[in-house]
Amino acid sequence: MKIGHRFNLPDYSPLPLRAQICELIGSAISTGTIGPGQPLPSCRDLSRQLGVSRNTVFSSYEQLKEMGIVISKDRSGYFVNLEFVRGSVEVKIHAIQENSVVSSRLPSLGKRPSDLRKIEHPFDWNQFPFPFVYNQIDPNKFPIQNWRECMRLALNKQRLPVWSGDSDGADSTALVEQLRKRLLSYRGLRVSPDEILITAGAQNALFIIGLLFHDTCGAVGVEEPGYPEARNAFQLSGNRIQALKVDSAGLDPDTIPAECGMIYTTPSHQFPTGVTMSLERRKRLLDVAQANRSVIVEDDYEAEMNYVRDTLPSVLALDQTGSVIYVGSLSKTVSPGLRLGFMVAPPDIIREARALRRAILRHPPTILQDAMAHFIGLGHYDANLRSLHRRYRSRWQAMKDAISRHMPSVQLTPGEGGTCFWADVGPNVDTKELESRLKNKGVLYDNGSVFYMEPNRGNGKLRLGFASVPLKSIEPGIRVIGEEIAALA
Repeated sequence: MKIGHRFNLPDYSPLPLRAQICELIGSAISTGTIGPGQPLPSCRDLSRQLGVSRNTVFSSYEQLKEMGIVISKDRSGYFVNLEFVRGSVEVKIHAIQENSVVSSRLPSLGKRPSDLRKIEHPFDWNQFPFPFVYNQIDPNKFPIQNWRECMRLALNKQRLPVWSGDSDGADSTALVEQLRKRLLSYRGLRVSPDEILITAGAQNALFIIGLLFHDTCGAVGVEEPGYPEARNAFQLSGNRIQALKVDSAGLDPDTIPAECGMIYTTPSHQFPTGVTMSLERRKRLLDVAQANRSVIVEDDYEAEMNYVRDTLPSVLALDQTGSVIYVGSLSKTVSPGLRLGFMVAPPDIIREARALRRAILRHPPTILQDAMAHFIGLGHYDANLRSLHRRYRSRWQAMKDAISRHMPSVQLTPGEGGTCFWADVGPNVDTKELESRLKNKGVLYDNGSVFYMEPNRGNGKLRLGFASVPLKSIEPGIRVIGEEIAALA
């Protein structure tokens, strides 16, 4: 073992202590921190380092011994199993040799998705004191008991043949019905089951739509600034992208070029500015789409989170010509990790979208679909939505007040709700430098450049999300941001 090396358990782990210790020692062996044939720390020494009982360490070592990773020697302790390490090394060397041969025969890649600009957060974002990032939730507020109840109901033995097998592209009828009766009716939509497709989040729906209309719709118009993951989905599906003008009222329909056979928009809360498209603009958008024979893709995220007035009708609810494909998300209102969304479109489009989804991922996990159906049907979804509305409204107001006090020079785009603010800190502030300085002080935010097709257009812009920031941490975090902005101005 390397002299002076100390072991530490993670601050948080869902694993039992024994499993954590096994993982810790196993990682040390695999990385060479403890070499072949070397002794492990004694049970007494490791228990002191980790702050656990000697029995827990002993139990962990015995588990590693059963796995063949370590061996024990009478009165000498535990040692790395040389045979285990040799076997691992041989496998790794073989894999490298095999992969190098195969790689040399592969043609060059036609696409490099990793080069696409996207919203990125540190993996440990939730360990930062002030995570002003978007599309994350406060894990302490998740209705875990209600979700457990729904998972238990979904795991009912009678449902086992349904969710344990391949549904061959079919969706949970229970979830489809709950969407029709509870969620879509709230948005003023009356649709039939054959007009709904369950997707692995809204992102999956956008990619499917992009592939379906590839080469038939001309350019795809996306809002600028706009949702980068939508831009990426349409680009990867082979479509040409056209930036569409966004102002303080959202997408301006009268500036949409006729060449845009598809128009992607986020009317309830424009992504990322947060502004709400007026009823007049929604109607005008439909007129423009009809005149140009364009398809509107309406991403209706966070429609329920308006804190100023009643929610406006969706664009689809106003449509009389069949010009709109509606995309919704269940992940944003329950948990981003669930990856459940849906799309609404005419039956012929849904039929083709289902066939395409089948080729991509078969279908979203049926067990999650069934659990979500219970979650909605038992009233937990509505209760969670009401709770979120109260909580987010309080944080929204606290953010506005804190920004006014500690960032008086910053210009906020006026919005009516949602879970973020779009701020202009001015052209004299380098937001990349600001991002680096704030990260060192425990503050995360979304740099504005990622929301533009041309990165240099976003300097001076930043998005501040608040869904994952506790109410008590909002003002201290905004104060830190304000101090750094003042220092760089």
